[in-house]
Amino acid sequence: MPGFKIVKNPFKKRKPNLKVDPVDPEITDIPPIDKPKAPADLLDIPSISKATDLRDPIKETTEALKKMMESAKSMNSLGEEWKAPFRRFQFHHDTFESQNKHLDDDVKIDQTPPPPEPTVIHPLETYARQLNKAYRLLCESKTAEPSVVNNDLERAPSDETITKTIAHMDKIFEKYTEALHEFAAQSIVQFKPDQSQFNQEPASDAYQLRKVLPNVYGVQHVPCLTGTREKTLAAINKWANERTDARPIFLLLDVAGSGKSTVAKHMANQWTRDKRLLARFFFSRDTATTMSTDLFCSTIADAFVAHDRRFEAPIKAFKNRPDIGLLSFEEKLDGLVISPLEELNRDAILIIDALDECDNERGSRDELLNALYSQQSSSPRLRILATGRPEFDIKQWARRSGVQYAYFAQLEGDSKDVEMYIKHRLQDSPNIQDRLYQVIKHAEGVFIWARIACDLVDNSADIDGLLEELGKEVSLDFLYQVALRQSIPRNERSQQAFTTVLQMILAAREPLSIAQLELLSPKPGLVDGIVTRLGALLLYKDREDPIRLLHATFREFLTSRTKAGVSFIQPEHGNQTLTLGCLRFISNYLSKDHSTLKNLDIISQKIYIYSSKSWVYHCTRSYRKLALNRPVLEFAYNRLQTWADLADEWVGLDTLSSLRQVLNFSRQKMSPNVTEAVVYHGLKTVRSILQTVCLWHFIPRSNY
Repeated sequence: MPGFKIVKNPFKKRKPNLKVDPVDPEITDIPPIDKPKAPADLLDIPSISKATDLRDPIKETTEALKKMMESAKSMNSLGEEWKAPFRRFQFHHDTFESQNKHLDDDVKIDQTPPPPEPTVIHPLETYARQLNKAYRLLCESKTAEPSVVNNDLERAPSDETITKTIAHMDKIFEKYTEALHEFAAQSIVQFKPDQSQFNQEPASDAYQLRKVLPNVYGVQHVPCLTGTREKTLAAINKWANERTDARPIFLLLDVAGSGKSTVAKHMANQWTRDKRLLARFFFSRDTATTMSTDLFCSTIADAFVAHDRRFEAPIKAFKNRPDIGLLSFEEKLDGLVISPLEELNRDAILIIDALDECDNERGSRDELLNALYSQQSSSPRLRILATGRPEFDIKQWARRSGVQYAYFAQLEGDSKDVEMYIKHRLQDSPNIQDRLYQVIKHAEGVFIWARIACDLVDNSADIDGLLEELGKEVSLDFLYQVALRQSIPRNERSQQAFTTVLQMILAAREPLSIAQLELLSPKPGLVDGIVTRLGALLLYKDREDPIRLLHATFREFLTSRTKAGVSFIQPEHGNQTLTLGCLRFISNYLSKDHSTLKNLDIISQKIYIYSSKSWVYHCTRSYRKLALNRPVLEFAYNRLQTWADLADEWVGLDTLSSLRQVLNFSRQKMSPNVTEAVVYHGLKTVRSILQTVCLWHFIPRSNY
């Protein structure tokens, strides 16, 4: 990779052509008189041409612009003619800097530097020449003397010369930026969407009855199979019914896939039937909501109100506190959960499933565990059943809190439950049952192992070959590899489709159905075929049911390059695909009248709302942001205001909230062009809405 450097003194100093008498000592002592020196070029053009990594010349151009602006600051008497150009130079500098940052981010994921694309390098070379010229003009303005550049002038460069030079640079800069965006866009999988999917007939009433619910209640889980986990369930029931010296927390820790969530779901169903005062929160990596504790306290409080309306008054009073947004998590837990129980003299049970799936990037899990530690000794009113993997911080919290934790081997004593499950699943194939059990009985996470293996057996044309392969290695990661090899053809097109669909599923802001993902997909029919093939690893009932990964360990497998190998999935790519899908879906409906929009089927309505709320979310988390600059700019310039006007007509879509996301988006430094367009048109739209609201308030009531 060639090195880059700021060229210094490229023109050698020449001795003056003076005729002197060499024997005259006074004349020989006269110092040589130099002609005015040409200023050094900021950029070495040949180095740009020889670059092997596209980031290098972009970085050097950024540094050159920075040096030029620093030079200008050191000049005390620059005229008005330079003020506007330097605003443009600052804009160019910020754009180059932003572009290089995004290319660096891409390399972290690709692990491959971007090549020196000729269509990008050529306009960059032209820009560099013009930047060198502008720098010479700047230096001449400082000295106001003739130079090798303007040897016909006896004064500083004219305003017209400066203006023309900067205008020419702007045009070249636009060509370069367009070429870079075009180059970046080539990284996007090119599928042509079928426009017919945007002109579907209204759906049946069955669609109208479906509603995607948050899964903090564990709706995706199933209870224990009859006859399994009997000793575990008995131990939990005994703990819940103790009257004296009761432990406030029952903590069940075990390996991934061992059935902890199934037990939690079973107890939730049982205590609901028993009409116990119950609240629950099932953490899950499925969505940002279910990974976070943001809604934890309010979800628990709302569950209490649903059981007993007497909780409504104290909980509502606390929620109405003007400073509630400033309170800590522990204070909210006390005000919304603990205090109302004590005030009404009620006992309650709280189920917290999958503590390990509570995100700790911003300390959410630490906050939750610390709050549980603080309240367990102060509030005998609340008993907590908690489950999770034996992560280090969870075990450390348990030891510090004096909470004893249990695991299945300790509670059950044997693995007959797995054998019973296999016999239940393969009751029509008794000759397979024992053979499969012998393969997987020593596996960690045996229940999830058993489930996936049984699904594979049900769909395998070569059961003997499958059992032989499963016996090679007993681990979840190996099982996922086998399942993927069984499910997806090995040709390149199938692998590309598999990757694209799973990227979308992993990146989705909330679980989306096949029907919904098809509307955001770059190619019609892509999602349905892949999801159907992956039935052993995904949870869904039909085309309209939200798709979830079978288990959190499958996400961990897919997003680990080491574990997944050729099946490695990068959700950042999925965010890119979903950004384009959201913008495309919104744009396709902006030309339709209001009555047509209102008559859309429920799936299309939900995706319109999802797209409006989520395109910014996906864009800010996307990979290759440079590839998104063009569609985002086009949307900001041509669609933003129309979209906002229509958004007010949609139930469930808060226009101002969506616009707030758009304006916040301008802080992401995608590029100065995008920031400029989004801020200008976003603020214009907000002002338009506010003017409408103000006019509405001044209309006489008789005119309503």
